[in-house]
Amino acid sequence: MTLRRMTVAIGFIAFAATGCATGNYSRSVFGTEGGYSLANAQPKPPSLMVARKIERPLYILLDAQRVRDTWPMETASCATQSPDCERFKLFEVQTFVRRDLKTAMENYFSHVEVVDSAAALPKAPHVVADVKVDDIRLNALVRGALTYQLIEMTWGFALRPSEAVDYAWSFAGTSESNDTYPTFEAGCATLVENAISAMLKEWFDDGGPSQLLALPPAPATADGNVEI
Repeated sequence: MTLRRMTVAIGFIAFAATGCATGNYSRSVFGTEGGYSLANAQPKPPSLMVARKIERPLYILLDAQRVRDTWPMETASCATQSPDCERFKLFEVQTFVRRDLKTAMENYFSHVEVVDSAAALPKAPHVVADVKVDDIRLNALVRGALTYQLIEMTWGFALRPSEAVDYAWSFAGTSESNDTYPTFEAGCATLVENAISAMLKEWFDDGGPSQLLALPPAPATADGNVEI
């Protein structure tokens, strides 16, 4: 098992030198509470070229206890009870798994599916992916006369063949947004792009795809398709 920990730059909101802690990004309202939705972000992480896809299907296990769908957010000034303190929520964080990770891994696997429990996994040979999000937070960064609010996410991703107990490969890291962005959800998009890019780079650097390509493929059905 290979475990990598990396910090990747992802995104910030620029603030004026007046010390104002509220951002110059537009506020959107989701449901009955003020906040932002990750579903409204439109990340476009790059993909690496592969000669052939891994024939075994990939099942990404989304455990609601490991990936909470709603995260409370607050600016650093809240720690000192400053009047500039801003609190809000980030909603639909599971979109990171259901949409973004799934889309990214479809470039490398013949079939990718997100399931909510281990009971939904098939009996045929496959690859299991576990994912967790440990924390999502804001981190103030001062650069000269400007203060930026960096969006940070600490998360992990691991892959194993269905017949194995131990992971063939795993990743853990803290990803960050770019230093400026026009809206908070645009900042979230850069966070997702950088997080997935860092994970994929480590996966390829460690030879992870080659290990999975060497596995016996899942049996084919009568029509020649891979059994899923």
